[in-house]
This record gives sequence, structure tokens and C-alpha cells, in this order.
Amino acid sequence: MGTAKLTPMSVLIVNNDPAVRDMLMKLFSEEGYHVVLAGTGAEAIKIVTNSLVDCAIVDQLLPDFSGVELKRRLLKVSQRTHVMVLSSFTTIRSSDDVLRFGFSDFILDQKELLEILQKGIIPPPTAAVSASAGEEKCERLKKCLIDTIDVLVGLQEINDPFFGGNSHITMEYARSVAEEMKLPQETVDEIVVGALLRDIGRVGIKNEILQGRRKISDSEYKTLQSHCENGAKIIEQIDFPWKIRPIIIHHHERYDGKGYPSGLKGREIPIGSRILSVVDAFAAMTAHRPYRSRNLTKEEAIHELHKNVGTQFDPEVVEVFSSVVNRKFFYRGMGPKPKIMMAGSEIDYLTLIKLRLVNDGFDVLAYDNGKDVLESVEKTAPDLIIADTIMPEMNGIEVFRKIRELPAPFGETPVVFISSKDDPESKIEALHLGAEDFLVKPVDFSVLAARIRNIIRRDTKWRKGGGAAIAATGVVGDLKNLGIPDIVQTLHLGLKTACVSIKGPIGEGRIFFENGRIRHAERGSLSGEAAFYEMLRWQEGPFTIAHGQSTKLRTIEMDEMQLMMEGLRRIDEEKKEEPPE
Repeated sequence: MGTAKLTPMSVLIVNNDPAVRDMLMKLFSEEGYHVVLAGTGAEAIKIVTNSLVDCAIVDQLLPDFSGVELKRRLLKVSQRTHVMVLSSFTTIRSSDDVLRFGFSDFILDQKELLEILQKGIIPPPTAAVSASAGEEKCERLKKCLIDTIDVLVGLQEINDPFFGGNSHITMEYARSVAEEMKLPQETVDEIVVGALLRDIGRVGIKNEILQGRRKISDSEYKTLQSHCENGAKIIEQIDFPWKIRPIIIHHHERYDGKGYPSGLKGREIPIGSRILSVVDAFAAMTAHRPYRSRNLTKEEAIHELHKNVGTQFDPEVVEVFSSVVNRKFFYRGMGPKPKIMMAGSEIDYLTLIKLRLVNDGFDVLAYDNGKDVLESVEKTAPDLIIADTIMPEMNGIEVFRKIRELPAPFGETPVVFISSKDDPESKIEALHLGAEDFLVKPVDFSVLAARIRNIIRRDTKWRKGGGAAIAATGVVGDLKNLGIPDIVQTLHLGLKTACVSIKGPIGEGRIFFENGRIRHAERGSLSGEAAFYEMLRWQEGPFTIAHGQSTKLRTIEMDEMQLMMEGLRRIDEEKKEEPPE
């Protein structure tokens, strides 16, 4: 019996004091916990409603609820969340029993403390525990369930010329972003399932509305919007081992709160929904759709994502996805889908291959004989042909010989053979004629898809379509589109830790955020508030937001909103003092 590491537990810290939030976040993060922050009780309720939270540490005095009342409400939302109510020094400093406290000292109820010690409510995340046979079987069943959902959704989309493979592709993007952000495995799994089922509520919506061949009416747009809530209703009776309903219902929310159906904003939106919002938009922009003349390239789509950070998208998710898509999915967004033709007499086997290739982003046509393939190639040259050696009327080798007799580019189409027999003579003949590969059944579909990508990538036209690599240096933009006040509000809303580098009209500057608070600013010889006020005047210039970058310098203690208001007041005063022209 082996050992396994516990999934890092999710801890929600609810406190109105930024200093306390910072201290507790640092404390738990350094120990490996997944930490979520909230400044009010209402915000905490939305987070627990839409996310898996193992433990909530709640301050006794909040702007909208008492700690005890919030505990009652949180437990009503999620019985699995353990809620602890704490009182900080700011709450009890008037007590005669207290001699000296700092913001890192807390008074805990004795029962709560005893419960932590006895039951290990928050055990060390890295502690190794014995993995029982039942737990291992449960994990296998979860993986089996995810794979089954993937196949069923893929079969539903397999013959759709516009949405074929879309759910699988979006799921791959979402999984990669979630893993890159080092989210707990349970959260990664719920994001994967949520991505596959996010549009299940479209069942019953007319195709002319979905495919957008014409401008839809206001009532039809409302019908389209209803797919989020409809999808949540469809799956609410299923006892999934993951909390996927919030992901499905909120995957069209906007970071600025102007989305639907609930108008959630910032970190009120489940992290899975924030990820889906980005990857779904990218998948849609780079896919062929009947309502536009062409799909966007990868670079164009990434530019659109960056242009809408802070309004439609979470800037941190956009930054992570920009890096992931360039590193792991470089072959996506390189123009129209590569066209694959398949020929074989075993229809069931061809269907399995087609499902895998459609999910990998290929446009696939399947034929049950070589004659039809030859006639099709004479009309339109595909990017690759997969042919079985054994077919009625004309076998694969004969088809290949006749294809090679066609003029360019038809006769230059690369061919991969699949055979049920490991026949050395046929293999040598096929390779001698110029076949790219000769595979023997059963074929590993993942290996086949990888080989096809490599063959197509070698083709000059696909290499040219790839464009320049995207520099994964952060979220890029211009102050003309997203000004410094908007950047401050965006990072404060998400409690982000990041460095904003700005090239202004008279120099360069940087602003450092930690958990949404401005900690330090520098511009030339200026630092602190003076540097921030100087940069606040800039109305244009490129900027980069790099998440996760911090500094030990502490030159700004003022609250973000006060700092902004004071800076804007100074600018207004200067304008009043300027002599009229």
C-alpha cells in the first residue's frame, strides 16, 4: 500500500483589516495552503457558495455581519466548510484583561482551539498519509467519470462543422491554466468537468441562434443567455463529486461585474468560471464560425484578451493562459483547421480515430473505401490522409500510387498507413513510395495525433501561419485603453500581487501591489506617493502587468482609494492654477 500527499486545503480568510489579511495569508501560504481572501461577509458568502472551501477564518467584527452571524450563514451554504470566528486585537484592545497585543495576536474560543488540536481541522498540507485501496479506487472512478463525460460530449459534437471538438479543446486549455496556477487537484478536476459541460444548457436552442448566421433579436439573445442557468438546472440533480454547478452558471460573468446571469465581479466569480471565460473566448476567436469572414490568429486572439483585462477578464488568468497557449498549444490558432481524410472498411474504428482527431482540433472526413478518397483528393487536397491497407475495390497501397500520379499539390499529400497485419513487405513498399508512417493496429490514438501534428507542422504553409512567438512577460496594454485608475481598481478588486511597469511620455515607472494594496512606487529619482502622483498624470503609454512579482520596499502606507483621490485632487488643483490660453 503506497502513500499519497494530501491535496492542499483551501482556507478562506475574512477580515476587514488589510494588515491582518496580509499576515494570515503569508502565514498559511508559506505552509502550502490554498488561500482565498475576503473583506466582507457578503463577499465571503459568494465565495463559499461558488467554490470548495475547507476552512474559513472569520473576524468577529465585519462591516456587514458579526462573525457569529456569518458563521451561521456560511454553514447554511456549505456544511463541509469549518468556520472559526476569531477576535483580533482591534476588537478587544479596550479590555482591562489585555496588557499588550499586536495585529498578529488572536483570541480563540477554547472549544475551537481544542477542536483544531484534537481533530486536525487544518492538517499540514504536505503530510503523507496511507492511501487505502478504497481511496485509490475512488480516484480511478473519478478519472473514469471524467473520461466518459469527455467521450460522450465529443460524440455529440463529432459531426458539427463549427463546434466539433470545441468542448475538448476548451477543457484542455482550462486544465493547463488551472495546473499552471497550482490550484488544488480537486479544483482542477471540477474545472475540467465544468469545461466539458459548460454549454449543456444549449440543448433545445435553435441552431440558427447558436450559429449566428444572422443578427439575432433581443428575445433570442435572452434565450441564448439562459443556457447558463439551464445547464445548472440540468446537472443539479446529479450528485457529482465536484462543485461544478457554480462554474457552469457563472462562466459568462465579467470581471467588472457587467456579465450574466448574476453580475458577480472580481474574485466573487469562481476561479473556474474566470478561467473558462478566458479560454472559451480564445477558442471561439480562433475557430471557424459562419458569422465572420475568417477566424483570428493566435496572436490576434491573445491581443484581444489583453485588451479586455480588468473589464471582461481576470488579468492574472490572461497572463497565465498567454504563457500556456504559446508553450503547450503552439499549433493552435494557425489558420483554418487542418483537413484530414481517412479511409478504411472498419467504420467503428474510424469513428474512434475521428473522435480523437476532432477533439485535437482537426477537420476530419471519413470514407469506407479508397475510390471515394481518390475522387475527393482530386477535387480538394487535404493536409494529410490516413489509409488502411485493406479496403474493398482498391487497397491503400493502390490508392497511394494513384495519388502520387496527381499534379501538385494534390499528389504531394502526406499519407499515414494503418494496417491490421504487421506485413514487412507492405510496410517497405509504402515507405518506399514516400509514406510518412506505417502503423499496426491497435494504434495509440494519442501517439497518432502527435505524429499527425508533427507531419503537418513540417509543412511550410503551417510554419508560416504560426507567426511570431508571444512573449509571456505578463499582461500588456496601453494607458489609452486602460488608465492607471482602472489598473489600480482591477488589481485591488482581485487582491492581486503584481508589478505594473509603465513607459510614460517622460520616462518609466513601476507600481508594486501586494494582495491588492499599493506597497511601493518608483519613477526615476522619485519613490512612494510622489512617484505614484507623477505616473497618475500619464494618459498614454504601454504598460505590463506581471503577476506574482513583489518587493520588500514599503514606501506607501495610504489606502489605495485615498491615494488615488489625493492624486486626482492634485491634478485638478494644478489645472486650475494654469493660466488661460
